[in-house]
Amino acid sequence: MHVSAVWLFRRRPSVILAVIAAGLMLLAGCGGGQAASATSTKSTAVSEKPLPAPEPQPGQSQAQEQPAAYGPFSKSSQSVGMLIDGLQLKDIRWSDHGSFFRVVFEMATPDGKPLLQVPHAQAALSTDGKQVKVVLGGIRSIGSSANAKAKELKAGDSLVSTIDRLPESDDQALVYGINLSKASTYALAGLGSPGRIVIDIAK
Repeated sequence: MHVSAVWLFRRRPSVILAVIAAGLMLLAGCGGGQAASATSTKSTAVSEKPLPAPEPQPGQSQAQEQPAAYGPFSKSSQSVGMLIDGLQLKDIRWSDHGSFFRVVFEMATPDGKPLLQVPHAQAALSTDGKQVKVVLGGIRSIGSSANAKAKELKAGDSLVSTIDRLPESDDQALVYGINLSKASTYALAGLGSPGRIVIDIAK
């Protein structure tokens, strides 16, 4: 130890001890900061698999299907929504709106509760224009509704004859064929809260 340092230690030992303690605390603080940074980075990691949205809060308004067509009607392939894994097909509905015919596929969370997000779907018209093929993405289960469980639904309309579930090798998608009595055009739309896929077919 240097002579001046020895003299200082003999005269002011508390000063030397305070300096040493402060140095140790500084070193410990640096190490702790690195650990905290690593922990923070790990905790903000994003899951690679998208999850269904939470159920609506009590009193939250739900979107209504509009009486007009979601058009414009087209022969082209169309797609809407975001791909969400683990959805349930809750129900299938249809209705005649005069100038067009509407088919609605309603989705839900895995436990059957309303979905806030707009689910993913793709649609395409057959070359003869007599079938609209609809692919509903992210479906893992089917609800208790009779229409959702059915493999063939008879629409009883002059234009739309049946809505059939088609074979599909993908275990997280359902495919439906909306069969028409004559060639037509269609429009695809997606709604949220609750999540629905809407197909409007021109009459």
